[in-house]
Amino acid sequence: MKSTLAFTLATATLTGLALTGTADAAAPTPATRILLTVTSEATGDATEVWLGCRPTGGNHPEAEAACDEIHVAAGDFDQLVGNPAAICPMVYDPVTATAEGAYNKKPVTWKKTFSNACLLQAATGKVFAF
Repeated sequence: MKSTLAFTLATATLTGLALTGTADAAAPTPATRILLTVTSEATGDATEVWLGCRPTGGNHPEAEAACDEIHVAAGDFDQLVGNPAAICPMVYDPVTATAEGAYNKKPVTWKKTFSNACLLQAATGKVFAF
């Protein structure tokens, strides 16, 4: 009886450890994880967010839409569709947008300066909408 109880306890303990290890290993790392930054050229103030895709995560306010737009552009930030019908004021208040990280586990490094924040969002859609 003692050996059966000991065997049962040992099995339960090992099963519990195996399940714990499996749960930790099951947390997937996003294939796309990008740090997005917008910096005002006038003040130097910067705003940044993390964006994770597949699974969606990070602190981007519209993460799912941003991930969809990056996916359509195949990770090429110069190919983002944006909003070509946007009407932006002709105010010169330059901002620089950067993206650094990985898209589908491939390195991403992108940087571009726009005449103002409206033109940035017109060119990049939801990706830099934060």
